[in-house]
Amino acid sequence: MRTYRYKRRLHWSECDPGGIVFFPHYSRWMVDGLNEMLFSLGIDPTAILDEKTRGGLPVVQLSMQFFDAPTLHSYLWHEIAVEKIGGKSLGFVHRFLREDTLLMEAHETRVWAVHAVGTTTSMHARVVPESVRALLMGDDAEVLETNT
Repeated sequence: MRTYRYKRRLHWSECDPGGIVFFPHYSRWMVDGLNEMLFSLGIDPTAILDEKTRGGLPVVQLSMQFFDAPTLHSYLWHEIAVEKIGGKSLGFVHRFLREDTLLMEAHETRVWAVHAVGTTTSMHARVVPESVRALLMGDDAEVLETNT
C-alpha cells in the first residue's frame, strides 16, 4: 500500500524549554502530513460534495508510542503508510524518524464520512470510494522534502 514521506525541521516554538517536542505537535503534524498525502493524490476528503453535503475524515482511534526525543533544529522524517482500507474506515501508521532512529510511532483509524454543510453533528460514515481505495492501494512511495 501507499507510503508518503516528507522532511521537516523541528522549530523552537514546537518544544518545551528543554528542547523536547510538546507531544500534541505530533498530532498536528500527523493531520497536516495526511492532508498533504491525500491532496498530492487529488483526494480532498473534506470537499463540499453538493450544496448541502461536505465530506469528513474524523479520527475514531489513535495510539502513540514514544521511543526517543529529537533535538532542537534537527530534521525529522514523517512517514505515513496506509495500513488498512476497510469498508468505511482507513488505517494509517505514522512514523517520525531522525535519520534511522525511530522517535515516535502512531496508529490511527479514520472514518470516511459526510455531514451537512455547517454542522458536524449529522456526520455519517460512508463506504470508501473505489477511486480513493485504488489511489491508496498504490505501491508508489512519494518523497517530498520540505523544510517547514
